[in-house]
Amino acid sequence: MNPDARWDPATSPLLALAMIVRDGGQFLDSLLGAARGHVDEIVVVDTGSRDDSPTVARSHGARVLDFPWCDDFAAARNASLAACRARWILCLDADEQLAPADWAAIRLTAATWQAQGAMGGNIVTRNYLAQAWSRRGWQPVPAGDTHALPGHPAGVTAGFVPTAKVRLFPNHPRVRFSGRLHETVEASLAELGVPVVDLPVVVHHFGLLQEDPAKAGRYLELARRKVADLPRDAGAWRELADCAAVAGDHELALAATERVLAMRPDDADARLTAGWLLKEAGAPARAEAHLLAVSRCAEATDAQLGQACHLRAQVAMLDGRAEAAGPLLSAALSLAPGDGHIHNTLGVWHLQGGRGEPARAALEQAAALLPHLASPCLNLARMYEAAGHPDLAARQYERATSRDPAQPVAAAALARLRAHA
Repeated sequence: MNPDARWDPATSPLLALAMIVRDGGQFLDSLLGAARGHVDEIVVVDTGSRDDSPTVARSHGARVLDFPWCDDFAAARNASLAACRARWILCLDADEQLAPADWAAIRLTAATWQAQGAMGGNIVTRNYLAQAWSRRGWQPVPAGDTHALPGHPAGVTAGFVPTAKVRLFPNHPRVRFSGRLHETVEASLAELGVPVVDLPVVVHHFGLLQEDPAKAGRYLELARRKVADLPRDAGAWRELADCAAVAGDHELALAATERVLAMRPDDADARLTAGWLLKEAGAPARAEAHLLAVSRCAEATDAQLGQACHLRAQVAMLDGRAEAAGPLLSAALSLAPGDGHIHNTLGVWHLQGGRGEPARAALEQAAALLPHLASPCLNLARMYEAAGHPDLAARQYERATSRDPAQPVAAAALARLRAHA
């Protein structure tokens, strides 16, 4: 397929930035400011902002279109595509940023593709999280990061969960998004026979740095509607499981995950999700069955195998099988040596077995790897208190409180120790 014949390379702009925005927040201004030097037009579809997002967008030369929200991200996204005049379209969100070199690379790619023929560009998104190892798939920011943002926002210090989707594609009336939630253009590109290639570009996404229960609830409702629209789509059920877990509805998350596994029994990530949810629900035998199955998934990665070993160790400890946990923790650490949560579990395992020095070493390592979490410090405090060292215990309770000022256990224990001092 070639780009639609109405696009004249001599007169049509090369590259458009298409966005949907609602209360764009702190990153919108800097995103659009960076984009202006690399795109020829900016189209912003506003779905009901209550802040100054439309004014900010217009100040950067954007065409702003009002779109009544209809609980369908694809519909809003497609309205932005229909308004674009350029030959190639890049889609970003208001809470995302690109490094200057990546902006230049995207424009160069569009210019190159114009001569070669239509292509779609798959781009990795770094979904930053405030806490290390706080979500499956987390990885640290690489040393000597070639995609680093100059003066990146405070708080982006730990790492991210990577995802990928097509964000750069030809402006063609049959290239459109589908899906109420987590919408994509991949299906329409496949129907047109447009090849997709991976681009050496990174999108920095900051929207997960702060919890937003209201947003989690909205996304959960959209995910419910999506599976109603696409009841045989395993990806839609996975999205429902993810949204339910974020919203705290573990029963729904498990039911949705089991639907995924009915369609994709070799899905290692779904097995891990089911195992974790069943562990939390106090169903060790069922959790163990799913976690054992991870090793039989043909495409399971070392990281996923390590996570399965860690979860199996936790299940064994909860199920009174402490002797089985040690080898599993050793295997988990061999596969994921930098995962602070595994070190924390190892410390607790040593504590339960009365091995004080190995417990201390593992928990100190966990505290260093998880600088945002109070749990390793709480475990160290309990260890010192049980060993008759109240001063050392108080220091660890203070450390836990500094990491999580709302931690009630640490505050109460610290007050108790001080009262008996």
